[in-house]
Amino acid sequence: MIMNNKIVSSEPSSNHHYHRNNNGNMIVHHPHSTSNHTNNNNNNEQSSSSTTMVTQYPRYSSVTAALIWPIIVRPLLCKIQKHSQQAAVVLLKALGKCEHRRPGFLLEFITEILATRNIISMNMTEALLRMQSQIPEFEEQRCRRQEEPFQELNRRTFALKKILSRIPDVLYDRQVFLETIRKIASAIKKLLDCVNDITGSNGSSSSSSSSSGGFIQTYQDKRSIEQRKREFIKDSKNFSQTLKEYFKHGDSSSVLQSAAQLILATNAIQKTIKISCDPRDQTSSAIHQLNNITK
Repeated sequence: MIMNNKIVSSEPSSNHHYHRNNNGNMIVHHPHSTSNHTNNNNNNEQSSSSTTMVTQYPRYSSVTAALIWPIIVRPLLCKIQKHSQQAAVVLLKALGKCEHRRPGFLLEFITEILATRNIISMNMTEALLRMQSQIPEFEEQRCRRQEEPFQELNRRTFALKKILSRIPDVLYDRQVFLETIRKIASAIKKLLDCVNDITGSNGSSSSSSSSSGGFIQTYQDKRSIEQRKREFIKDSKNFSQTLKEYFKHGDSSSVLQSAAQLILATNAIQKTIKISCDPRDQTSSAIHQLNNITK
């Protein structure tokens, strides 16, 4: 959908949240109301109970599938919008519904397009990392709060993703790669410091914060952000471990995969803070229109 001549919908579903699969990788879940079909012999109580059950279904089983929308589809829609807003909205609705109803559809769709051009051996994770370095920071991804910690969060998340996207280009130049690793470690620390400043977890608060507890107003919001932070830290440690394995055994695919996972975790923590802290009239309006796409 469009607000103020801008596409505000950046993902196929806005009320999803992030979870871990058995391998520890972040996947996205979306809540659906499910109704178990019962026959006429079931009693009314059982039927009533089945229609109110809520089950969470996994949206993405891989980080590659989860990054198709923010790295490929969203930039493409923004380019189309410059020429035709109507065409951009039509595609937004169509692709959003397909991806919502069949998670991973866009990855399959792109793979089929590449196959028609006899491109069947592309490392999609590596390609996504390279494309990440070329896309701008979209307005709907940024926190709208004007206080310095939120603006710093926008800068830090963008900077970290930018550095991570360089990995495919520097992976085989040991000296440059080591310098890039140092920059990534520094960027991770600065991002975590920024998150702690927003939540008040660093023991001090900004002068613009309403209390020593940071900017977070509710327990549920703080709990959600702390969960995203723990997952981000876990992915950071996993990235560090894959680097050690790479220098021992030369497995570059694990490094690329963990770098992509860290980009997904970075997006998740920024989005969670945005939803928790942005002015409600702005955030809720965007979410409302985004929900209309997937109904």
